[in-house]
Amino acid sequence: MSAATDTLGDQIVAAGLAANSFLLDINGALHVPQGFPLPSPWNLPSRLFRGPLEVIRPEKGEPRKIGLMHPGLAAHPFVQHVEALGIEVAHEGITNAYGYTERGKGAWFHAVDLICEGLVGELIETQHFTDPASIFRAVVYGCRHSHHESRAGKGYITIGQARHIMRELGACEPDDRAVIIRQFSAPSLCRQDSGSEFWPINIGPGIVAEEQAWAIIHGIEDGWFSHDRAGFLQWTQLGRDRFTAGPATSYTEVSGQAAFAF
Repeated sequence: MSAATDTLGDQIVAAGLAANSFLLDINGALHVPQGFPLPSPWNLPSRLFRGPLEVIRPEKGEPRKIGLMHPGLAAHPFVQHVEALGIEVAHEGITNAYGYTERGKGAWFHAVDLICEGLVGELIETQHFTDPASIFRAVVYGCRHSHHESRAGKGYITIGQARHIMRELGACEPDDRAVIIRQFSAPSLCRQDSGSEFWPINIGPGIVAEEQAWAIIHGIEDGWFSHDRAGFLQWTQLGRDRFTAGPATSYTEVSGQAAFAF
């Protein structure tokens, strides 16, 4: 389909929602313009709320399409503004000529964006815009990483906040606090060019998001993991020793002293 027959693209550009069809193709979405008034909760710093509309370019004989990134976004003020301009939005979502859509990313964006801002209560209140697996993965991300400028060593969220999220989602806490951690990849040293050492945490495949979240929470609480000065979570010496010891009730510390694996 040529640009001359791109009726929807012409309509979007004529409405002032995009500068031209070329940029519309590159962006693949319509984003809320700066200064557009958004009441709560739509003003939350979520990429899902800031880019509620997916736009797919015309190709392989199929026309341009525009649809919601999530069904609940039908009430979004910007979406309603677009529809008021006479642009028909597919509320059930859209796919391109190859059956692909960006829609699935919205759940992850919403969860991780609010986690990174420490907006735990707001995430719980708007959890219907995401899903439990995305929230659990966002908890893992929020515990593993930090604001490097001001919160290095603390994580985007605290362990207390992480536990609050797990309770609100009805996550079942494992009785064995170490069994999931031992399913992670074995600790492996990463030495940088500067000579500094880092022990990255590689979760590995096959561990569901809820279990990943509990493993990170327990690992921090029990000293298996800690943040470095750059704000990244890594294996501690204690954690490496306990991983090497396996499920034994005791292990030998690097100092040679015997210790219990509580």
